[in-house]
Amino acid sequence: MSGSILAAASRERRAAEFVRWFLDTEFYDCHRFGCSSDMWIDDPERADRVDAAAEFGADGSTHYEVIQDMRSTFKEWLRIEHSEYCAYSAVTLFEDAVNAYFDSLEEWHQANGTLHDEIG
Repeated sequence: MSGSILAAASRERRAAEFVRWFLDTEFYDCHRFGCSSDMWIDDPERADRVDAAAEFGADGSTHYEVIQDMRSTFKEWLRIEHSEYCAYSAVTLFEDAVNAYFDSLEEWHQANGTLHDEIG
């Protein structure tokens, strides 16, 4: 294998490991829907689905919505927690790798016809 293929595989693996960690953080939990009720104001249809699904222990969001939550919350995390480093190329490579991981999740759900299905 060439060095660039190994480097790409390593970036993908690290991005996947980071996303697994990130989804378990308090930051993600707090910021996924925002720390206020703005999400509910901006998307009342989703709010209704989430509320109805919660009665049965389900999420109610679609895969697409959750992936967009991941994207926006990650962007917010970088802005709040690491703004002093955002201009460095290493951070840009990291951000690109994480966004590529989100892209791959979206592509998988699109290919399998589940992107706009509600999460049960």
